[in-house]
Parts: sequence; C-alpha cells; structure tokens
Amino acid sequence: MIKAQSEPFLFESLKIAREINDKASESEVLGELANLYARLGRIEEAIAYYHQALEIARAIGDRQSEGNHLSNLGLAYSDLGRIEEAIAYYHQALEIARAIGDRRGEASRLANLASAFAALGRIEEAIAYYHQALEIARAIGDKYTESQVLIKLGQAYEKSGNRKMALINYDSASSIAKEIGSPYIELIEHLRKTVTDANV
Repeated sequence: MIKAQSEPFLFESLKIAREINDKASESEVLGELANLYARLGRIEEAIAYYHQALEIARAIGDRQSEGNHLSNLGLAYSDLGRIEEAIAYYHQALEIARAIGDRRGEASRLANLASAFAALGRIEEAIAYYHQALEIARAIGDKYTESQVLIKLGQAYEKSGNRKMALINYDSASSIAKEIGSPYIELIEHLRKTVTDANV
C-alpha cells in the first residue's frame, strides 16, 4: 500500500511501475493519484486517472481494485453533481463487492447509493439502501460504518418529515460514537438538538 501522497512521489512511482511492467502497482498508483486530485478538488483530473486505473484493473482481473476504482468514480461524479452517473458506477461497484464477498465494500457502496438517491430527493429509496448498509455493518461488527450510516439514516428520516425515526437513529449513532470515540459526537449532538428543538 502506498503511504506517501505527494504528487512528485506518485509520478515517480508510476514511472517505475511502468518501467518494470508491474500492472498491479501501476493501477494502484493511478488510483492514488486520482485520490490526491479528488482531495484537491481537481475532479476532472481525478476521473481521468480513475478511468486509467480501472482499465488496468480490469485487464489484469483485479476485481477488488476494479470495485474500488468504480466506487471512487461514483464519488467523483457525485462531487460534480452528476448523480445519475454516480449511481451507475456505484451499482457496478456493488455488484463486484457482492461477487467477491467483500462485505465491508458492499456496505460502503450501499451507503453511497443511498446518499446519491437522497441527493436526488428520492428519500424512500435512500432509506431502503441505508437500511441494507446498516444491516451489513452490524453483521460484520463495523461500528464506525454503523454509526455513520445511522447518522445518514437519521438525516434521511428528518428530510422525510419523520422526526421520531430521525431521533431514534441519532440516539443510536450517539451511543456507538461514544463507545468507539468517534470524532462525530458533536455533529450527532447538534443533529439531535435540531430535531428535539423542532419538536418543542
């Protein structure tokens, strides 16, 4: 796994991977470059590198990396507001996660799909996908993902006007966040207060 995130280091790593014809490393470095550009807000460049990384992952039959690149493409297109395209990539990534038994990846992609549907105002679909993600997170004991999904689920219920269910999910998220020392405790408390104040 590549730790350094500097652009010059990554380009040097890419050059070496190509010189020695190490396709797996080439795909990984291209993905890391894409991640770097995405963090810098250079989304179009990120997308171009994700596509290169994806092409290589497919060529060498690396299904795990293929799924990761597809998921990251979904996030990038979502950042551009191209939600329908993001959904298409998330669905492809989800299919791969299920095919290879990547439960953590499956939960993540279900949550991404839910967020995309929420962004389109399709709240009932979003809630359904969040519940699927939540079920998997609980099944594999992934407390961090569970708390994150509960927050998003609470927000979705709040958008739908169901403040009672929003509060139930925020309370559950708060309990888990305190248990694992999550940095999102203050955010959850703010969200809870918004709902309780609205109910007064």
